Amino acid sequence: MQADAEARTSLLADGAAAGHDGKFFIASPDGAFRLNVSGQLQFRYNLNFRNDDDTPTSDDFESGFNQPRIRIAFDGTVLDPKLFYKVMADAGTAGGNGDFRLQDTWIGYNFDGGWTLRAGQGITAFMREWYMADQKMLTPERSLQSLIFGQNRSKFIDLKYQNDDVRLIGTFSDGFRSVNSEFNADPADWAVTGRAEWKFAGQWKQLVDEYRSPRGSDYAGALGGAIHFEQGPNRTAGVEEQDLFAWTADILTKGDGWNIMLAGVGYHAQDEAGVSGADFDDYGGLLQGGYHVTDDVEIVARFDAIFPDEDRNGSSTFNTVTGGFNYYLYGQAAKFQLVAIWFLDDTADTRAGNFGNTGGRTPTSALFGSLPTAQDGQVAIMAQWQLLF
Repeated sequence: MQADAEARTSLLADGAAAGHDGKFFIASPDGAFRLNVSGQLQFRYNLNFRNDDDTPTSDDFESGFNQPRIRIAFDGTVLDPKLFYKVMADAGTAGGNGDFRLQDTWIGYNFDGGWTLRAGQGITAFMREWYMADQKMLTPERSLQSLIFGQNRSKFIDLKYQNDDVRLIGTFSDGFRSVNSEFNADPADWAVTGRAEWKFAGQWKQLVDEYRSPRGSDYAGALGGAIHFEQGPNRTAGVEEQDLFAWTADILTKGDGWNIMLAGVGYHAQDEAGVSGADFDDYGGLLQGGYHVTDDVEIVARFDAIFPDEDRNGSSTFNTVTGGFNYYLYGQAAKFQLVAIWFLDDTADTRAGNFGNTGGRTPTSALFGSLPTAQDGQVAIMAQWQLLF
């Protein structure tokens, strides 16, 4: 045993490093090889109050626990500090109900002059609310607008350029929400996305992955926008492909203990469902913000709205109001979140989510805490504990 211990000690003496510097890691002496291990745990209690429509299959009160995100991730560098990778899987409610499901997996290279190339699967650079880190969201879930219109994860190749003031990202992909699909079963034959951001104040590290702005933070702000086009597959004889054009614009500003974001998105779905001339224009918008009342407590609020095309039979504007607070025990690594979501309109009409060929989530998404009802005024409450390691 002593000999074995001495042998192991000699290996560490050769310069290999291991420890925790924000992430658990193992690294080679020259830093060319590095493996980071991290994870995310979320445990949530849900309360839902609605009118049961006097039907025997529904209840006016539902409650219970779920675990929306249980993630393990590996990232680092191989052979060269510029050659990087990431692999992440999720066993949470949204990821596979206890079965690990691949979420992110990419390889990339950081070139000189601010250029970065990536290839793999992950969240593409379209809507800012999706491009923000999952573990650093303002509320337990993204807005209803982003759940319906957001790009989610895709298989892609992207090229990014970033300098002190501008960030540009171009993406070629298999279309929005092509996560874990085979090449002949993707939602699009091909898709292109372009996003541009202008930082008019502060530093990029304040703006790229979280909304929170702790007390004492400097003022920062960025204006961004993106466009996306995808051509749908033509798998049925005599049925035209379903094409989608999407755009989004947003502005995020942050300061000494506060943050505000205004965003909008639009979809133009052409020949939807293979019906010639069935073109629809759907829109969404949100305003959200957070304010630190103490160093550790941040109150948050959001209003978002969905505006389906008036030609969609039975579809109407859908509005939600969200309010609550975040308690940061150890920053984002350990925090408690409590929010109430008021659905101003009925959630029975799911057509508002069937936008283009993206398989959009609907206002009845259990992930968002709502349940179907033909009555207005449903209320959902989420209490969530998050731990990062």
